[in-house]
Amino acid sequence: MDGSAISIQEESTEMTPSKPALLVLPFQARVPGTFEFLSIDMVIRLVNNGQRSMIHIERSYPGARHAIGWTIFRRTVRSYLYENEPLFRFERGARRYIRKAYAIHYSLINEDGMDLSSLNL
Repeated sequence: MDGSAISIQEESTEMTPSKPALLVLPFQARVPGTFEFLSIDMVIRLVNNGQRSMIHIERSYPGARHAIGWTIFRRTVRSYLYENEPLFRFERGARRYIRKAYAIHYSLINEDGMDLSSLNL
């Protein structure tokens, strides 16, 4: 199970709390076709200037060297897809957004697929 998972309730028979459809995960950004990683400030500047096509957003891991922020990814069978969701410097902002945008309700008693270690990242 992914420690940073938040599930949403959809009419899908495949979704369970341990395999949510949408997840808040760290991301890294780079210039497409290169291994040049970008900082969060560079990414925000490019997005604000309408140059989103110059950025490739991909899933990262907490504490990874190139992880620069948090966003929402959709889980697929083979990967995690980034679908132009807002980008956040901190996990708290991304979690607040997913709760509001997707009307996700979860409790404090670990019913949302998060474990205690991910709450302390």
